[in-house]
Amino acid sequence: MRRTALAATAAAAALIACAQTAALAATPTPSSMAGTAVNHTSEAKLDAYWTPQRLAKAKPLDAPAKAPSAKAPRGSDTAHGKPRLIPATKPSTKAVNSTAAASVWGTTGRLVFTVPGKGDYICTANVVTSNNHDVISTGRHCVIDIDTHQTFTNFRFAPGYDRGNAPHGWWNWRSMGWREDDTSPGGDNAFIVLSTGGNTGQHVQDVVGGSGIGFNWATNNYAHAIGIPGDKDYAVWCEGMPYDSYQGGVSLRDCNGLSGGASGGPFIANYQNDGSAVQTGSYFGSWGDAYWAYYRDAAWQVFNGAQNA
Repeated sequence: MRRTALAATAAAAALIACAQTAALAATPTPSSMAGTAVNHTSEAKLDAYWTPQRLAKAKPLDAPAKAPSAKAPRGSDTAHGKPRLIPATKPSTKAVNSTAAASVWGTTGRLVFTVPGKGDYICTANVVTSNNHDVISTGRHCVIDIDTHQTFTNFRFAPGYDRGNAPHGWWNWRSMGWREDDTSPGGDNAFIVLSTGGNTGQHVQDVVGGSGIGFNWATNNYAHAIGIPGDKDYAVWCEGMPYDSYQGGVSLRDCNGLSGGASGGPFIANYQNDGSAVQTGSYFGSWGDAYWAYYRDAAWQVFNGAQNA
């Protein structure tokens, strides 16, 4: 099933501390919830790097080959803590030339980046409501190789992306955080903090709005899932009743079409007719059934650092 995209306090301290690290240096402290990295490449250099040719040649990033195992230990953060909800937000009334609705179809977009030594790649990301109006959600494997701790770079994001068209322009990154406590697929959550940008030099949330985001929600809510696979280059979706899966994640049956490039796409509950929704996980990959890393307490810690950066 598919639908064309419509254009329509621990972790905070960790992200502050990351500004003192070397450029793009990961901080893999086993006892910490969050790993972090910051961008030291200028806006001008990032703009110059992402030529139309590079954007066109960027390849889908597949999930790590190792699938979660039923015999492997469950993730370290599978117990439900306090349920949290940050509601969806509409675009700011001060936004210049903003015509997007408060819809996940307008907030979900294309994430491009560079894996050093390998080339340029694509994933999916989503604008989520945040204090700084700059946060997008994605999958951890779209920002770092968690096994080697090689961080990726040159992140750029276009909300509402559809077959090469970026209706609101592109935003560059300034920092990012990811779950460091659990290296299994169940911990595959990451958040990127963007600079102001796009066509009008604004915060991304002010231009397109932000999806709601929920942590420690019950996993038996009817769900939708969205991603932008490279073989289609526009947003596709599936829906159904999720079930608890390996290592603290959730899965959907018969969720077809979320191939390479859809990684990091939002898993959403409480989808409304206007497209507003609450994101509760990030897409990792598929082993027969599609799999998402669910947002729990550790993801909240990472997000809270990002939204206050």
